[in-house]
Amino acid sequence: MKKILGFVGRMTLHGIVLGIIWLDLSYVMINEWAAIALTIAWIAGVRVVECVVFGKGKKDADGAVDEKRENVRSAKKRGSTCFFAVLDVVIVLFMIVATQFSPYWNSSVFRKNLTWEENGSKVFLKKDALTDYEFMMKYLKKIHPLTHGGLPGEVETRAKEVREWIEGQEQIEGYVLARKLESILSLLGDGHTAVEEDYDVYHVMKYVYEHNKAGHVLIGINDVPFEEFLALHPDVDSYETVSYGVRMIKNRVSNLEGLKYLGIDISGEIKYNYLTEDGESVTETVTAEDFLAPEEYNAYVMSVTGDDLAAEEDRGFVYYDVDAEHDLAILTLNSCRYNQVYKDTVAKMFEEIREKGIQNVCVDLRSNGGGSSMVANEFIKYLDVDVYKEWGCELRIGPLLVPMGGRTVKNPKKSQVFTGNVYVLTGVRTYSSAMDFAMLIKDNGIGKLVGQPCGNLPGSCGQVTSYVLPKTGFYFQTSTTKWYRVDTSKNQEPLTPDLECPEAKALEVLLENL
Repeated sequence: MKKILGFVGRMTLHGIVLGIIWLDLSYVMINEWAAIALTIAWIAGVRVVECVVFGKGKKDADGAVDEKRENVRSAKKRGSTCFFAVLDVVIVLFMIVATQFSPYWNSSVFRKNLTWEENGSKVFLKKDALTDYEFMMKYLKKIHPLTHGGLPGEVETRAKEVREWIEGQEQIEGYVLARKLESILSLLGDGHTAVEEDYDVYHVMKYVYEHNKAGHVLIGINDVPFEEFLALHPDVDSYETVSYGVRMIKNRVSNLEGLKYLGIDISGEIKYNYLTEDGESVTETVTAEDFLAPEEYNAYVMSVTGDDLAAEEDRGFVYYDVDAEHDLAILTLNSCRYNQVYKDTVAKMFEEIREKGIQNVCVDLRSNGGGSSMVANEFIKYLDVDVYKEWGCELRIGPLLVPMGGRTVKNPKKSQVFTGNVYVLTGVRTYSSAMDFAMLIKDNGIGKLVGQPCGNLPGSCGQVTSYVLPKTGFYFQTSTTKWYRVDTSKNQEPLTPDLECPEAKALEVLLENL
């Protein structure tokens, strides 16, 4: 009975060790080396308790140890001791791997209590700003593939400048600190690595919807074209292509908080420069009073146009239409979510294509910011493709950078395959896994692309892990992998469509060329 209780007791103590590890991963932000030290200390404590509670053999009347009894007991305990010794080693090795090699320690992958709070309008003390600066730089150096072997020279120089700037402040506004931190990350040229502040409420410029509905294109702010603004302030965001950098600025200037982040004066008049469909210039002059909270913005739009933004039809992230007149099926995929809804929609579309004898299919990725790359693999299952090649990469695993060559995939084709023509519509907003989808189709010669080049490059970084900075609550994400294009001979080139045109005209151009 005593042996059973002893075994249960030891398992309980080791269970507490595993519980502490689980708490480390899920709730407590703890330094990697401290986590290892605490684990070893706890296991050592368990050993001490075992020695005290389960001491050596009993002594005889003269105080001598009963060697025979001790030998018998030792033999019985040997198996249990070996088991717990191996368990101790496994736990310590797990902690070393989890803290030093895994890119997810202290990240949102495990942490259950991470929240991205309203912080852009707050003011932070210097010591808190420095804490978050150090946190961000620590994980950037540990995880990002481009920092393997040390920070690139210009990144290191900028990081020192930002640290010195922070040290010279007593208090820092949230949006100012966020931009300073982002100026470091932007030099990596990696659109997946960024830091962002958040606001409780965004105030939208109230005339945005009217101009968009009229087909006006926003081209500048305060008579400064966005391309010129980006050239003057190249470090306001992380991006890989100028077109995507411009898009990010356009998104920011649509609201008052974004203007503040960009350093644009909001105390007086602000000019929004548009271009009409006829090529004419239009300027809308506003003040800070013309920016409305979401509810007020929707009410204003209804009063002017009669449109209720809150009630606009949402067809979901994936849906399809069949245009029998043009012998074309169009799969619209606005997010790369690999789930049953997506799989069922694709299956239903190809079944209808087969029944109606449709010979052309296109995937509209113009509003797709990415997600899971498995959506492309699922789509290709319905095509008459035997094998296709995927992209290679270099994976950052702590102190290691592990190369992984692009593999050739045997396509597990469906019983009824589509043998017609395949097209993909792309634009600046086609990003990350959506760009990968388009790349698989183009570089494997499966189909053609129509529209504008994608927002990021095929030879770029990705597969992010994310954090919440401990003091400010800023959202921070960093890439863990350096990807290479399927067609490695074009690794440094953007993914250029076969039929290049403005993304808004992509479907129209496709119909003209069927």
